[in-house]
Amino acid sequence: MTNEGKLSDICRSGWIYSQEQAQFVFAPGQTETTYGRKRGWVSLFDFSDKKDKDIKEALIRHWFFRTLRNAGTLAYLVIAESACSSLISWKQAFREVGGKEFFIPFVETWYPGDMPLELVSDCLVVTVDRSPR
Repeated sequence: MTNEGKLSDICRSGWIYSQEQAQFVFAPGQTETTYGRKRGWVSLFDFSDKKDKDIKEALIRHWFFRTLRNAGTLAYLVIAESACSSLISWKQAFREVGGKEFFIPFVETWYPGDMPLELVSDCLVVTVDRSPR
């Protein structure tokens, strides 16, 4: 997930750079202490083979799809199946650091290093307008 401006940068460069994800960190003040960020990895969400209750729990607790509150355009990048074998799962993070570093259980995963755009298979661009009450 990224904003419209960053999507243009990604398309122009052909890369998703891990250091440029800092503005999308889920918990303010944890930019440098998130599990993947400390390692220079690209943070992703993996909803494949997840139980509905696990996805719902992650959405409620961490509310990383903030489009309902903030108007604007976001791009949701869909990772190609060929990239899946390279991904680092949240289970590995838990085994390695337990609760000492921030990550979102059940749904967060990482690509180790900067990610080439060729590993993105699709992109959904969504514009949310804040409706007047």
